[in-house]
Amino acid sequence: MSLPFFIARRLYSTNDKSERISKLGVNIATTGIAVGLIVMIVSVAVVLGFKGEIKNKVIGFGSHIQMVNADAMQQADTLPLIASTGIVERMQACEGVKHVQRITRKTGILKTDTDFQGITFTGIGNDYDSTFLCAHLVEGTLPDYTQDSCRNDIVISRSIAETLQLNRGDKVFAYFFGSDIRMRRYKVSAIYETNMMQFDNATVFTSRTALNALNGWDSLSCSALEITVSDFDRSEDVADMISTLKPQYPDRNGCFYAVYTVRELYGAIFDWLKLLDLNIWVIIGLMVCVCCFTMISGLLILILERTQTIGILKALGAGNTTMRRVFQHYGVMIIWRGLLVGNLVGLLLCWVQSQWHIARLDSASYYVDHVPITFNWLAILALNAATLIICALVLVGPTLIVSHIKPVKALKFD
Repeated sequence: MSLPFFIARRLYSTNDKSERISKLGVNIATTGIAVGLIVMIVSVAVVLGFKGEIKNKVIGFGSHIQMVNADAMQQADTLPLIASTGIVERMQACEGVKHVQRITRKTGILKTDTDFQGITFTGIGNDYDSTFLCAHLVEGTLPDYTQDSCRNDIVISRSIAETLQLNRGDKVFAYFFGSDIRMRRYKVSAIYETNMMQFDNATVFTSRTALNALNGWDSLSCSALEITVSDFDRSEDVADMISTLKPQYPDRNGCFYAVYTVRELYGAIFDWLKLLDLNIWVIIGLMVCVCCFTMISGLLILILERTQTIGILKALGAGNTTMRRVFQHYGVMIIWRGLLVGNLVGLLLCWVQSQWHIARLDSASYYVDHVPITFNWLAILALNAATLIICALVLVGPTLIVSHIKPVKALKFD
């Protein structure tokens, strides 16, 4: 054990009640480190949780990648994409692809006796991954669209249900416009809620087979192929690979296919989420500054209180470098104590919020009804390491004062 570390540990563990100022300095520094780390941990967990919730909801409605008819972007209604079994199998075999599903979309109007609302029907079939939709059902169960008896069953959002005053089991008419006006009568089998009003206000789920029949399409036709990938960060690379696998020639309708990632389809949402990263860096920067200032002030108080001790040790032969290292070790011990308290309190607050959702939000403004939490242990470890290293480095400045303390004057200091 080195001499500076031994002296620092003895000074840190002393319980001399006459040294009230020293205890005050230690408490100030410890509290500053703890509060700063608590704010950083909670802020990172909340922002990561919020970004994760929004991203997962957007992906839940549109998957990571979509292959559509290129001409559909210039049309009021979707044009068919001929998704043959061979095309689907090639996409499914692509590296990084987790799931491929066909969907059919058609715009229309839901109308009751008192009100109406324009919506987009999304037709799903037996290849549809219903995990996301089932997780957000608030009433009823998802119909089995492989059964003919469920062809006219629909799943609507709670916002649509409230607007049209519909309940589960109610019947409602839908009108579709094209070369002529077509009417269908549907039954509300289930109600979902994601709080993403951009989607909730306009999306109704029904049978893909029924929508294909309404459009006059065969069973292989669909509005889009939705492709889910194993790693969201590699979605653009997978999209490039899929672009090389898609048909490079017109289909039987004379149309080409195009591939889009969810970032391209909903760029405004992902750009908005990216802005949250700047907020995190600002908060972390401010909290690190708070930690540094409290450590500097606390260490200055400790050096002032220990002036006589410094004088005695110098008189016994301790050099300036040794004494500076003593207080550097002393400061690091305080930092460790602050980190321990900060981690315990910060992680406890995050865990309580993740379990009981105590802090609530206005879902109309924030797209979620509670403050979401995501534990990213690598980020938490990085925060601890950065706080420890930066605060330890700033201790070099205050310890320079030790070099200017003379033993003769120090021993007379009171």
